[in-house]
Amino acid sequence: MRGEQMGTRPPQRRRMAASYEYEYEEHDGRYDDPEDGDGSFDDRIATTGLHGFSGRPYVPPASSADGSGPSFGDNMESHFVVPRRLRDKPYELIEAANDWHYAMMNDLPRNEFYRSALRQLITPESFVLEIGAGSGLLSIIAASLGARRVVAIEANMHLANVARQIIHANGYGDRIHIINKMSTDVSPEELAQYGGRPTLLLSEILGTLLLGESALHYVADARRRLLGPGGAVVPPRGAQFATLVESFDIASITSVKSWEGISLDYFNSLQDTTSMVFTKQYGFRFSSAAYTELAPRTPVLAIDFSADEVGVWGGESRTTLRATRAGTVHAVMASWEVYAGEADALCMATHPDATLGNFPRDMQWGQGLQLIEDTSVDGAKPVPFVVQEGELLTLVTRYSVDGVTLQFELLRGASSEE
Repeated sequence: MRGEQMGTRPPQRRRMAASYEYEYEEHDGRYDDPEDGDGSFDDRIATTGLHGFSGRPYVPPASSADGSGPSFGDNMESHFVVPRRLRDKPYELIEAANDWHYAMMNDLPRNEFYRSALRQLITPESFVLEIGAGSGLLSIIAASLGARRVVAIEANMHLANVARQIIHANGYGDRIHIINKMSTDVSPEELAQYGGRPTLLLSEILGTLLLGESALHYVADARRRLLGPGGAVVPPRGAQFATLVESFDIASITSVKSWEGISLDYFNSLQDTTSMVFTKQYGFRFSSAAYTELAPRTPVLAIDFSADEVGVWGGESRTTLRATRAGTVHAVMASWEVYAGEADALCMATHPDATLGNFPRDMQWGQGLQLIEDTSVDGAKPVPFVVQEGELLTLVTRYSVDGVTLQFELLRGASSEE
């Protein structure tokens, strides 16, 4: 994530593994036809319904589907000292583990959210299926709450081995079983040997944007093919939010005016008001910046992980907002919530006020920011979007074909679609 230029497709909490197109994916300079029947990951996606108009889903770094890459040792200069334990591990795996895995596992409210949600659902007869197991922590939580059987699917071979060690070290080796595959490659027959059909589908494959790691692609696939009738999904629901913010701290690192009477304003002709950029890429916690919300935080996409299908985001939505104070909209901030429990009483969120006392959450997820200009004025430089208190505005949200990222545009006046 550090210093990478990703254009309109920002890296999620896990770094994007490829540049996706509608029908082709580039791997090591080659393009793979998703319908050529060669058994590649593209073909498996096509046949499981994850391809098509809704785009290629995100692929976890260093998974078997992501193709082979350099080892951590090979990526270092020959005279640098690399511990033996790291030499053969994929470079992208070590990068991801040290970039966000530790922060994720030390996000204590996150762990408690999952434990509380699972506690309300698990019985001694529960068969839990986790996709994207990582360290195995959530599977261990499920087993510790009394689940009869837990199967944890993890695509990366090295990470699957780490999870096995952690599971055995905690005494759950007889109740938690690891399958080292992409979840889209696991068949119902493979799961049947562990005692029938799963009764609960568990995952935490959320990005800085709610669907940034293609959570709905993988959950919907596992829900349709692998989960037993009437099975529960955790988390069952979530929502992507957007907030109009004024922040001169943000403006100070994304625009320029002058210095000592020297006009530098024309440099703003290069300002990117198109791309979604994550606070971690900027190198700061949003809660540490001075900012003012100019309109109420609003949901722009609601997801029912227990029922929705890929493509539910459509392509574009319009939401009418009323400015609650006058100011300059420097950016739209993207954050999310996921829910669980009776009447969605349990909530995990990435809003700055929710992460203020949770440093690990900001370091693994943080928030998304897209700079805003007044697109009704076409010129060589971006025109600031100044609003008056009480002014009606339309927030346009455009989703990428695969749902992984999104783009905002702010217009004056109420939406005619509402």
